[in-house]
Amino acid sequence: MIIGHQQIIKQLQHAVDIDHVAGAYLFAGMSNVGKETVALYFAKSINCLDLVHRPCDNCLACHKINTSNHPDFQIVRPDGKQIKIDQIRQLQRQVVFQPIEGRRKLYIITEADRMNLEAANCLLKTLEEPPAKSVLILLTSHLDALLPTIRSRCQIISFQPLPISELVTILTDQFSLSADRAVSIATLSQGAFGKALALAEDKGPLGIDHIPEVVTTTDRLSAFRIAEQLGEDLAQLDQLVMWYRDLLIIRQSTSFELLTHRNHLESLQKIAKHYSRIHLQSAIKSIFETKKLIERNVNATLALEVLVFKLMRTE
Repeated sequence: MIIGHQQIIKQLQHAVDIDHVAGAYLFAGMSNVGKETVALYFAKSINCLDLVHRPCDNCLACHKINTSNHPDFQIVRPDGKQIKIDQIRQLQRQVVFQPIEGRRKLYIITEADRMNLEAANCLLKTLEEPPAKSVLILLTSHLDALLPTIRSRCQIISFQPLPISELVTILTDQFSLSADRAVSIATLSQGAFGKALALAEDKGPLGIDHIPEVVTTTDRLSAFRIAEQLGEDLAQLDQLVMWYRDLLIIRQSTSFELLTHRNHLESLQKIAKHYSRIHLQSAIKSIFETKKLIERNVNATLALEVLVFKLMRTE
């Protein structure tokens, strides 16, 4: 199921219809926003055997791509924390040959920003002179982490998250969620449908059900302990964003209907009095910056310790 990205779908379908598919694409957008789903849809459209309804999802080619058994289709994923040069070299050995069954050879490289420098430079050689019957689709959540030379040789397509209100409607209408849970999930997922779907399928409580200590404490001696706890489950960073977002909403006196943790409204109203709007905005920004640093293999322990000191109230 593809939710959203209809303009991108139309653009890719048109390229297939007029047989003007580029040799390399770069799908950029936040995690779980739908990049890989659309990449699979595009790959099936290119090699689908039904020329009228592409992709049909019923023909042998579509079935083989769905099950990763098509001889002209491959997904390259990180081996551990990185995509290594041997993986790219293997791709290069295969991509030069003519397709066996399909119209084109298709390669999806997930988390392309995780290519080490050797792998990135190796891939660059293929992007500079891509074989005529091949299509490379790179996926990334961190566009600026890729070499500028790689970015310049790909057709970049930007994926945007769904508006929160639209995602709430989808979750209530198509997945029969209550309005409160739909709002919480849509907000917690930041509009990324893939993440929202995973949260919707999990019937348990959403994230932390108690106000995190870092939001309330002024004891700076506890910073290292709090940072260690965050390091044990980095998903808590996304949950922290929601708590600080709630405080910001309260501080700005906007509609409380937008709160993720409405059941803690009274406590959050008391806490919000101790924060300035600038501090709360800075806290949210610092959390996102720390997430990016950790994803780029910066020392997580040090990054989290610095973050906690930034988040803490000084009074």
